[in-house]
Amino acid sequence: MNEDKFEVPAATFTEKPEEYELKVQLPGVGKEDVDLKMDGKTLTLKTHAKHQNPAGFKQIVTEFEHTNYAISADLPEMADTKALSAKLENGVLTIVIRKRPETQAKKIEIL
Repeated sequence: MNEDKFEVPAATFTEKPEEYELKVQLPGVGKEDVDLKMDGKTLTLKTHAKHQNPAGFKQIVTEFEHTNYAISADLPEMADTKALSAKLENGVLTIVIRKRPETQAKKIEIL
């Protein structure tokens, strides 16, 4: 496996009234292998797949390749880059990015 080779994972970016949600497919990747960084308005994700044979087993043939993934996205101006959370479950990384409170739509009460 080439450690310098990265593939772009399948991803979906959605907008909700108070937040953005980025879902990224990372099959076979554990949370300890994910590097998620925020630099200004740019969110960057890289994974570093490691394959280890179970103790006492010797690999003879493999058709399963562990893939390194990389994706980068510039977040919208309304994103609060200090209010992010991430969860990896069943091979899908879900990143929630809150919108800045001052940019959210507010209902105006009529007196």
